[in-house]
Amino acid sequence: MLTRLTLMLLITAFTATGAMAECSPGQMHEAQIQFQNAQHQLQAQQWAQVIPQLTSIVEFCEEYFPALRGLGLAHMQLNQFPEAEMAYERVIDVRGPESDAVDYANLAKALAKQKKYKEARAEYIKAKARDATNQAVLVNLGILHYASGFPEDAVATLEDALGYYPEQEKAILPHLAKACNMSAERQKTLGNTSRAAEYQRKASEYGGAAGGTVAYREIQSQMKAQNYARVVQLCDQLLAMDATHTGALLTKARAADAGKNSSAAIDAYKKFTQLRPDNMDEIAAMIIVLAENDRCDEAVASSRQALQTFAGMGQKAQGKIRFAYGKALFCAKDYAGSRAQFQSAAQSGDNHWAAPAREGMSACDQYLNYEAAQRQKAAQQGN
Repeated sequence: MLTRLTLMLLITAFTATGAMAECSPGQMHEAQIQFQNAQHQLQAQQWAQVIPQLTSIVEFCEEYFPALRGLGLAHMQLNQFPEAEMAYERVIDVRGPESDAVDYANLAKALAKQKKYKEARAEYIKAKARDATNQAVLVNLGILHYASGFPEDAVATLEDALGYYPEQEKAILPHLAKACNMSAERQKTLGNTSRAAEYQRKASEYGGAAGGTVAYREIQSQMKAQNYARVVQLCDQLLAMDATHTGALLTKARAADAGKNSSAAIDAYKKFTQLRPDNMDEIAAMIIVLAENDRCDEAVASSRQALQTFAGMGQKAQGKIRFAYGKALFCAKDYAGSRAQFQSAAQSGDNHWAAPAREGMSACDQYLNYEAAQRQKAAQQGN
């Protein structure tokens, strides 16, 4: 059963705006009115009763994706997984590049329920590309990686999950230990004895035999206490055993940044993003740290590269990169360019960056107004 809070969050997500070009304004308005009535039935978990009304809305205005999302949810709750799959596929067709992580994750769930694990894995990969820090996406993708025969990918993804959510170690570590064991066996079969031994060591660590959980509990405890220097030390201990330990690199980067150790933070972010070049969140975080520490050229170059890398991800997903680019250009004293990027971030649809982006625009305006006043003053003196 879904809790009322979960239902409210899901239904709130349905009301977002997106690409609905095929419907006239009048059709769109009518679809929105009809959907308001359907929301009451969704809140009441009247799954069978709401399907005809949602179907009617979609038939009237096929581009109205909140109704399609509602259809997917209702079919999922009724265990009608092929129908849910069709509804969620249509959401992605309608939204196009603006489809977000929840759209791909919804489709992945419907596919997984039908034991279409490889297809579900592919959709979770798309979800992760748009939200690399989503706990459910990371854990489910990790499980589907090893269920589909990709245990090494499972280890990498579940290590990311543990790095972001060390407090969830009880839920993550059993899957991580299993993925490590599977990876060790696979590497043995391939004749890669050194890699097999490394995965076996990790399996023992994450299984608790070498105190892996103790290390993460200590790191979590020190982070909560804001003992950032100690966190960096603990992460360095893990990195001494495994230089590619993404969880340790990410935690070190965040702790060093919070502790004003900018050089250590930048170094850790760079190593992490080299290992995870698809992680927009941490690439944006790295750019911001670079900009805030006057490494402007690096920040600008990284921003431009990121925009090329994630060009197909849609406006909302790029919001964080646009904000980081705004910071980089502000650092480089390109206030007009900075303002344009902050404006793109504010209008991206990612509410997390809207307020700070507007603050960035305001700061740019102050500098631009000052520069304009100086030019005017110089012109008057010249006359």
